[in-house]
Parts: sequence; C-alpha cells; structure tokens
Amino acid sequence: MDKSSFLMVERGNPYERGDVIALTKPITVLGRKGQHFDPDIAFDNIFVSRRHAALLHRNGKFSIKDLNSKHGTFVNQEWLAPHDEIPLQHGDTIVLAGDLIVLSFSILSMDETMDITPLIKQLAAVESSGGLKLNPFKQELVYGEGVYAFSEKEYKCMELLVNHQGQFVSKEQLKAYVWPERSYGTDEVPDVSSEELNALIYRVRKKTREILAIESIRGKGYILQQTAE
Repeated sequence: MDKSSFLMVERGNPYERGDVIALTKPITVLGRKGQHFDPDIAFDNIFVSRRHAALLHRNGKFSIKDLNSKHGTFVNQEWLAPHDEIPLQHGDTIVLAGDLIVLSFSILSMDETMDITPLIKQLAAVESSGGLKLNPFKQELVYGEGVYAFSEKEYKCMELLVNHQGQFVSKEQLKAYVWPERSYGTDEVPDVSSEELNALIYRVRKKTREILAIESIRGKGYILQQTAE
C-alpha cells in the first residue's frame, strides 16, 4: 500500500491539537476505554460511547461507520444514523458527541507524508506573534484565537493572496491558481467569468473583513493587506 492515512486531532482529550494518529489497521474503533474494552483510539470523555465509531479500510479506500453511539457521529456536519457507513475523502471532518471530539481525515502519498508530517503541529498551532497561519489540511486561516474556514476555491484564493501579502496579484494569476482544471495549456488563462471571480473575492472579503483588506487595483488584480494588529 503506497498511501499513508491518518487522523489529525483538532479537539479530543487526551490528545493535543495537531496530534497525528496513524491508521494502520483494516478496522480502527474509536471510543472510550472501559473495564472490559479498550478501543484502538480512546478518548477521555464521558459523552463518547465505548464503541462509538469505526474506520474501515477495504480495497485501498476508507469509510466510517457509526456503532450505534449514544451522542452521534458526524462527517462534514452530516449526521450518521446508527450503523450507517459512508466513504471518507481527504480533508473530511469527523465529529463525535456533538463537537467534543473533532478530527480531520487525511490520506497522502508516502513521499508527501515524510515531508509534511513534521509540519502538522506547526500548521495547527498559532504563532506567538499572532501572525496569519494557513492550514491546508482543514482549509482554514488562523489569526490569534480566530479561525476562518473556507471552501476549496476560497481557500486557494486566500492561500495565494496571503503568500503574496502586500504584493500585486493579477486576475490571470488568481484564475490559474484557483481554477487550474479549466486551463489546457501552460500559458493559457483559465475560462473563468468576471462574475465568478468577483463572487469569489466577495465571499473571501466577507469572511475576513475583520482582519484583512483585499484592494482591487484598477480592475487588473488585487493586493491583500492585514488590517488587524
């Protein structure tokens, strides 16, 4: 198997935020340790059932199944009925017992994992200086104690602008970065309408207006500036 799969902890005692839990078994049970049962991944929370949910690996793919838990299993905010099983995709968020346990599912190639795993805790942590921090696993921007979540396209837009903070980013650059699937040549500008681009910038501005300003430059591109200190 040339893939490495893991859960990254956002919230869930006894783990710390950013901890990585490797998935190495065909069946991995999530739950709470009891006198006669010790799940593969145990959480110290009375609202987590002894056998709460299971991650299943079959034919190179992962799925998750609720094991008739009392307080529920959610994937990307969708509730799983007791004994329901659904496939998992890279970046899916798994929540147990309301929002007391929050996990992120990731699957990467072995070469990528060797480079990225040591950085996961850094991505999950906030810099002491209070600077902007991008988290590609969860498609979030962290600033201080604030966490700003984005859709896939919104995050790609945010990633490009933040990485070029204070610099001019043309509309052509933004289109090529956010919509690479619409470009068939290396020098070709993706077929993205002005309405789509404007709507994307509007959504990103609305979500980050408390901390960031995205300035339009003569209708040709954008410059991102940090406004909060």
